[in-house]
Amino acid sequence: MKKLLVTLVAAASLASININAQEQAGGGSAAGATIGGVAAGTVAAAATAVAIAGALVANSSGTAQDDIIIEQPEETCSGDDALADGVCIGTTVTVTQTGTGTMTSTVTVPVTFTYAPTLQ
Repeated sequence: MKKLLVTLVAAASLASININAQEQAGGGSAAGATIGGVAAGTVAAAATAVAIAGALVANSSGTAQDDIIIEQPEETCSGDDALADGVCIGTTVTVTQTGTGTMTSTVTVPVTFTYAPTLQ
């Protein structure tokens, strides 16, 4: 789209150059340098516009660069711990045995902990 817009601007600048041949008396009273009745500034402007248009055409034949895709590293947790919202959630079981005399009681307590995942 940008190349099309620049090309249109260059074409418009070429079309806007007003080249009018005006007859003037030759000799010392002639004003400004002319080439075949056309002012030298007009010729220079036209040459510049043609050079710009040629550069645009030469540049427009290139190929566009593909988008660069950056892959994010994969987050992994230890063992079979779950990954939730970028945090690893692990569970371990603590076993406590208490007792007095001949009675023994075993208490199993699940403990949940979180840690940062490793990047691979």
